[in-house]
This record gives sequence, C-alpha cells and structure tokens, in this order.
Amino acid sequence: IVLLFVVIVLPTNGQEYNFGDYMYPFGCRTFLSLDSEGKTTAISQFSFTSQYFDNYLVEEIYIGIGMLSAKNIYQYNIEGNAVISNVQLRQNALTGSTQYQDKITLFAFPAKDKPYVWSETDRGDKISCKSEYVFVKFRNERTKAIKITKTTTYTINKVTHKHKEISYWVEGLGRIVTYASIDGGKKSISSRIST
Repeated sequence: IVLLFVVIVLPTNGQEYNFGDYMYPFGCRTFLSLDSEGKTTAISQFSFTSQYFDNYLVEEIYIGIGMLSAKNIYQYNIEGNAVISNVQLRQNALTGSTQYQDKITLFAFPAKDKPYVWSETDRGDKISCKSEYVFVKFRNERTKAIKITKTTTYTINKVTHKHKEISYWVEGLGRIVTYASIDGGKKSISSRIST
C-alpha cells in the first residue's frame, strides 16, 4: 500500500500546550487492532491534511490484505487545552458516506494538578470523558503519560451496558495504545506500530 501524507503542524494558539508532541507527531501513525482473543482485526492509519483554511485528521481503516474498509475525516481546531472536531465525514465500504456535526474531543490535556473532565455526544451516544496524567511502564522505563478515558453507557433489550475506551499518550510519540472493553470483560487492543 502506498499512501501520501501531508504533515500539518498543530498550532499552539499561544498556549503552553504542545499539541504537536502528542497528536500523532510526525504527521502519520499506524495502529494494529487485536480482538480480545489476540487476532488481528484491522490496521488503522492516521494522518493530517489541510484544504483551504481547514485542517483535518484522516483515519483510514484497512482489513484483510490491505482493503480499505472505512475512512473517517475529522475537521478540527484547537480550543484551549483540547483538539476539537465539530464536523466528521464517516465513509464505510458497506453503508456509504455520512456527515455528522458532533462536538468530539480528539485529544485533551489535563489540568496541571487535576484531571480534566468533559462529556460529548457521538452519533447519538453520550460519552463521559476524562484526561489525566499518569505514569506507565513503557519500553521498560517509568514514563509520564496522558490517560484519556471515554465511557459510553447504552441499553439493549432493557439491559444496560458500559463500553470503556482507555488510551495512553506519550510526549514525542503520541497515542501509544488504546484498550476497549464492554462491561469490564475481555479487552481489545489497538497499539502503535513502531516507525
């Protein structure tokens, strides 16, 4: 697969936040997704592009032997401590393209001394979110990271379920891994492929 990417430097808007060191630095990142049994389900690539005066984060999801399954395009801007998308174009090989105008936080810095908490709605799902500083063991070293937790509660056939997604972001590397689980069960994982 040959892909061309345009590197867009995220502005800081005069703030102390170094978004470019956390939001997919180097302009492109590839992630391998595994289900709870450890089987590969997809490969996702994130890149930046710009058109006219708008900036976009592009997510391409491949399944099988390099077949493009879905593509999500997030128009974004920086608001304070967060990278916010107010317009999303979601393209799926089976269902076609749909545009949404949800306010989705793609990344957020925590407050200096406490977590940053917010809520958002994505395609009708209400999501509780939190960004906080933590220390993780990464490459056999204790490393400071930003942990972003997004929890969605939904009901199917009168049974309430909770979907939780936890991602870890390291300065200079961006998002390194994301864990997802339903009702605290087995976790699926999306981890950064080293480049």
